[in-house]
Amino acid sequence: MRPPGAIRFPTFTGPGMPVFETQGVAIKSLVKTLRLLKRFSPQHTVWTAEDLASSLKYHKSSVQRILATLEKEGFLARVAPRRSEYRLGPEVLFLGNVADLSLDLRSVARPTMACLVEKVQETSYLCVADQNQCLYIEKMECSQPIRIINQVGQRNPMHCTGVGKALLSGMAAEEIDRLIAARGLNAHTRHTITEPHNLKRELEAVRSRGIALDNEELDLGVKCVAAPIKDRTGAVVAAISLSGPAQRFTPAAMRRFEKEIKQAGMEISRMLGFGPPTPGGSSVAEKGGGKNASLETGRPRPLHRQYTAGNTRLTDDGDPK
Repeated sequence: MRPPGAIRFPTFTGPGMPVFETQGVAIKSLVKTLRLLKRFSPQHTVWTAEDLASSLKYHKSSVQRILATLEKEGFLARVAPRRSEYRLGPEVLFLGNVADLSLDLRSVARPTMACLVEKVQETSYLCVADQNQCLYIEKMECSQPIRIINQVGQRNPMHCTGVGKALLSGMAAEEIDRLIAARGLNAHTRHTITEPHNLKRELEAVRSRGIALDNEELDLGVKCVAAPIKDRTGAVVAAISLSGPAQRFTPAAMRRFEKEIKQAGMEISRMLGFGPPTPGGSSVAEKGGGKNASLETGRPRPLHRQYTAGNTRLTDDGDPK
């Protein structure tokens, strides 16, 4: 018996045959349809009714009804007019573009950053490439009495920062050469990489390991470990980092930080559509730590203009100096 006030939703098992189910219970035909759509992937872009029925363990007649409905609504299209091979249709592309436009990088990254900071107790930064520099667009501070402060809106060189190297690792050789020509490789400490061939060798290591390091290359006494963030096309669109005083970034701590920052970078990348989903659909942020933030409309890059420049500061009481 239906509970009082429960809302009933119709499902259709056949033409003119609605079946009502109460709110909170999966609508079986909708679940079947969504599972069918999820069979399409970059590795398997075209399906026949027979193959889908075999893969999903559905009756062929049920699959054919679903395919006919999805084709009519524009979610699927036939590869050729008279062939029973289907690919994703224009409505899926439209919805994908809508989803892409609704992703604000900062809002997507905040829960993962908050979880990361809670776990390792070092400050985390989110950066993008802007004007041949790395631009800090978000930060999550740790509660350590001594910590590194970079202001949101600040720009730093790319060749001597962990986030900068992570961003550079996604660039083509020609882009890197243009950046070096425009900005140079100025020395900030005795550890700064100042030779183009040494920087390129370092970037190869970043691509191989998925981790970028700043070993006191911008400021003495400050270390950083960073990882690239990729979008659904595989392009590096941002970088996430952990920064802190060198005395806390011991070899043992660095091994842990590298593992955690790499996992955080991959988590944010997955939320931007890169790679397969996390098993079970759960995210690092959902497993604890961090507050969920609602997505904001608009692509990340135009948002950069609202920030103003700041300075790197080391504080011993948590307050800017």
